[in-house]
Amino acid sequence: MCQKDKGFVFAQTGSESSRRRLVATDTETADPGVDSETGTTVENTDASRGHSKAKLLKVGGLLLIVIVLQVGISYWLLSPDQPEEVAEETISKDSENLQVNTAEVSIDNFSVTNNIAEPGATIHVTFNLVALVEQGAASDFEAMVKENNKARVKQAVIEVVRKSSLTDLNDPQLSTMKRMMKEAINKVLKKSYIIETVISEYRTMTQ
Repeated sequence: MCQKDKGFVFAQTGSESSRRRLVATDTETADPGVDSETGTTVENTDASRGHSKAKLLKVGGLLLIVIVLQVGISYWLLSPDQPEEVAEETISKDSENLQVNTAEVSIDNFSVTNNIAEPGATIHVTFNLVALVEQGAASDFEAMVKENNKARVKQAVIEVVRKSSLTDLNDPQLSTMKRMMKEAINKVLKKSYIIETVISEYRTMTQ
């Protein structure tokens, strides 16, 4: 009976030793002092932070692009206004210079017919033409226009009126006709005497 008890005790002791070895083996397999669940949580947190930073960077980049586009569009829309202001200032300065530094020289009174502006009709145009020139050149210009080149200057002005369109003839400012007359007379004189032409007593009659 005693021998059986000893055998039983030995078997039990052996089983406990085996269990201890298994526990020791499991303990050695796991890294000491590290909780697997805690490690996984930390890794997930770091990953989520990385994704959040990436999203923030993308959103910031898009906002920057939108702001730059808005600034560019605003500049593009507002920039055409600037040349107009500059042009107005230039015109006002030119007008001041014309009043101070120019002299008026009467060229002639004209009566011209235009047969091409309106098909099937003849338009009679009458006006007085005056040229604005530099004060120092006024006497030379008057001699060139009224004595040396009188016929050619008059013919140049008549051709401008005869070739003008109906729109040019009806223009309240007569801008195109004035410019063309200026260029035509300066071409005849072979020198840019005229700064500006002035048309007064302008009338048209259609037949």
